[in-house]
Amino acid sequence: MWRRVDATCPSWWNRKAGGTEPFAVPGVCARQAGGIMDRYEVLIAGAGPTGLVLALWLAHQGVKVAVVDKAAQPGTTSRAMAVQARTLELYRQLGLADETIAAGKRNIALNMWVRGKRRARLSFQDAGEKLTPYPFVLVYPQDLHERLLLRHLEQAGVQVQRPVELIAFEDREDYVVARLRDPDGGLRECEARFLAGCDGASSTVRQQLGAGFPGGTYDHLFYVADVQAAGVAADGEVHVSLETSDFVIMLP
Repeated sequence: MWRRVDATCPSWWNRKAGGTEPFAVPGVCARQAGGIMDRYEVLIAGAGPTGLVLALWLAHQGVKVAVVDKAAQPGTTSRAMAVQARTLELYRQLGLADETIAAGKRNIALNMWVRGKRRARLSFQDAGEKLTPYPFVLVYPQDLHERLLLRHLEQAGVQVQRPVELIAFEDREDYVVARLRDPDGGLRECEARFLAGCDGASSTVRQQLGAGFPGGTYDHLFYVADVQAAGVAADGEVHVSLETSDFVIMLP
């Protein structure tokens, strides 16, 4: 069972490893309601595709894993669309490749448009066919992709805990104590040998470690839309239109 924490207590006290002085973590209290803290081999923060696939792989290996995500529900929009060949090769080891391909849309060609005219067509059919059994770009919207991963993870006996937020963690050398916030605002703790930060650019794990997130933000504004389309370009292939000041990419 989880060890519940009194969220009204101003601080949580413990002793640093090898030290004699207590330290405080705001918002968590030392007075526990009793019981034994849950222990996992791996705690994963973030239930996007990265966290879900990691959890699936660990469960497949018989590792005791828990997944928490602060979002109340999985995403409901397409967002990331392409599934690469290397991902499908990994999925094959988990028994997911065939189902993923059947649920997505194979794209065997890229069409280039300039000023309203098709200027080139690049076939993917032969590209990499001697290197991978999946020589194509698979379009599979992220929301549908996540549902597939969630279903298989649940079949493996792992339920994503939502909305549960990782608010802090403490490294105790050979394990980590993670502090979590439940939907009702209550705080609790669990132990894990490893903590995996799969919670995006604003990752709590990355921020506490001071790991940073190198890179920058595009100056341009981009729109992603889920639409029903008809016309010459709606032929089941990828189409890219390049202009002097903008571009459009169409993924079926």
